[in-house]
Amino acid sequence: MSKKLVAYFSASGVTKKAAESLAEAAGADLYEISPQIPYTTADLNWMDKKSRSSVEMNDPASRPALADMSAGIEGYDVVFVGYAGGIIGLN
Repeated sequence: MSKKLVAYFSASGVTKKAAESLAEAAGADLYEISPQIPYTTADLNWMDKKSRSSVEMNDPASRPALADMSAGIEGYDVVFVGYAGGIIGLN
């Protein structure tokens, strides 16, 4: 039996719910990917092209620093990564 991890990034909570459901269904561990500086409501205003989330989505050089890098993915056979664009599986 393979060891599985669901790692997810969820600024608004929608992806978190999907990741929790997937982890439960797959019998996987769960790991939240978080930015060092949490997002505010204004940061998540996708209608504002100058908001933090809009800038980060459009400019790979401005991606946020992560709060924690200790997911230990090397210990897993399968890693599912969830984010606003969907969930992908890596093995």
